[in-house]
Formats: sequence, C-alpha cells, structure tokens
Amino acid sequence: MIASEKHERSADPLIRQWLRAPEWGLAIGIAAVLVVVYLLDRDHSFFQAYSLQTLLHRIALFGVLAVGAALVIIAGGIDLSTGAVVALSSVVSAKMLTAWLHSGAGDPSLGVVVLAIGLTLLLGLVIGLAHALLISGLKLPPFIATLATMAGLRSLATLLCQNKTINVPYEAYRVLGKESWATLAIFAGVAAVASVMMGCTVLGRHLFALGGNETAARLSGLRTNRLKAVAYGLSGVLSALGGILFTGLSGQADSRLGVTYELTAITAAVVGGCSLAGGVGSIRGAVLGLCLTQIVIKATGALVRWLDSTQIEGLVLGLVVVLAVAFNQRLRGPKR
Repeated sequence: MIASEKHERSADPLIRQWLRAPEWGLAIGIAAVLVVVYLLDRDHSFFQAYSLQTLLHRIALFGVLAVGAALVIIAGGIDLSTGAVVALSSVVSAKMLTAWLHSGAGDPSLGVVVLAIGLTLLLGLVIGLAHALLISGLKLPPFIATLATMAGLRSLATLLCQNKTINVPYEAYRVLGKESWATLAIFAGVAAVASVMMGCTVLGRHLFALGGNETAARLSGLRTNRLKAVAYGLSGVLSALGGILFTGLSGQADSRLGVTYELTAITAAVVGGCSLAGGVGSIRGAVLGLCLTQIVIKATGALVRWLDSTQIEGLVLGLVVVLAVAFNQRLRGPKR
C-alpha cells in the first residue's frame, strides 16, 4: 500500500510536467484557428477534402526542413542555407538522372534513381559538415557561415543548370514528392526519429547541453565540435531531402527553388518553442509550429478571397516570427 502511494506521488510531477508542456498551447492555438475559420468561411472551402490534402502535403514538404532547422537551433546555431541547399540538391539530383548517371533514352533504372537520391543526400551531409568546419575551425558565427554558403550554393546551382529548368519526368523519382502519402510517410518517419533522438538518447541531451551553454558543455567533457557536426550534418541531409521532394512534386529542377524556405523552417521552429538562444525546444513543437503557421497562411487566403495565400505568405511568416520571438523573450527572460 505504501509502495503504491509512493509510486503515485512520484508519477504526479511527471503528469503535471506533461500537462504544462508548451505543445499544449500550440495545439489549443491550432484548434482555435480552425474554429474561427469554420465560423467565418461561408462555403467551408478550407475544409474540403482536396484543400486539406493539399495543406497536409505542404506541411509534410516543409516539415522535413523544419525538423532540420529545429535541430540546429536547439544546438545553439542557425542555418540560413536551407533554401540554397534545396536548390542545389534539386539541380544535382536532376543532372544525375538526366546526364551524369543516365543519359540514354527511356526511364532510368530503379538502381540509378536510388543512387542519385543517395548521392544527393550525401551532398547535403558534406555541406552540413562544411558549415560545422567553418563554425568550429574558422570560428565564424553560424549566421555568417551559413549566410555565405546561402549565396554561394545558389550561384553554384545556377551554373550547373545554366539558369534553365531541368525536366525530371521519371515516376520512380517523382513519387516521393508528388504522392502525398509518400511525402507524409517520409515526414512522419523523419519527425519520429528526430523526436526520439532528442528526447530519449544521450546524443539528444548533449545537443541540448551544447545549445544551453557551450562553455559549460565543453568543460564537462563534451566534444562540442563533433556535436556541431552532427547538428549541421543532419540539417544538410534534411535540406537535401527537401530538395528531392520539392523536385518530385513539380517534376522540374530549378536553381530558383527554395527561396525563403529557410524562413519558413526557422519560423516553424521558433513558433514551436525553440529559443534562438539555444538549448530549448522540441521536434514536436516545431511540427506543431509549422502546422499553425501553414494553417494561418492558408486560412487567410481562404477568408480573404481577393488574395492568394502565396502573396501574403512572407508577410504572415515575418509577423508570426516577430511575435513568437518577442513572446519567448518575455516568457523566459534574458539568458544569463
């Protein structure tokens, strides 16, 4: 009897902590927005099956990028090159499928498609490790290091495609980004693995410690340079995966692809509770933050009929990220 009472008392703090999780606020916010849209949308076009499927597909596409952004921000960094890596990965994967690995008539074999995807993901990993080297080796601020590569990688993509779009009509490649079920499955897998890694593994705890206080983490014996390589390497891989998915969606590779995608990813992470100071946040929060921002963008387009949602996306994202950062600063106070 006494043992069971002790077990119940020890479980109470865990339950209270779970109920106080910031993700509940995001879930309530999403529910509130959906209720407002339902009441104001006269013909309920927002809730039609095709509209919801399109919304979920878009969330899955950007969700891969948002997870990568959240990992880097939690580790105390920032990655502004996400959109440029998307563009370069798009062009490189298309060039491999149409010229470098397969230049004959007909569709490439499944093995060639898998090889092209694997090499593109490897390219993303190399770019991420290069970011970590610039930050750890040359002591560049993450903002400067990734800002420089943001410009350079997009220029490289433009050179590779000669400022032209590349058609990629192969269904074996396009299925990953074109079919919503495949994109959602990939996103769910990425989010689940990243969430378990950050919440249940030693690596995740070390990444939180790195973002919380790098000096203390280093003095505690953590290999901070290696942890940065992990965070930026994963971000690069996920950005490359995003490039593959977006190329599959449109069937075209374009060096102009991915413009402002880093803003979408960073906004999702910040709205989801990730502090730009590092050491705070969760993958679940980033996913819910992305859902909230995408619902707001699409709902605004549905309610204001004379506006296309793509026309106000930048305005909504900019406003939301300012409000989210201001709220987090007031809630947590200055970092000591």
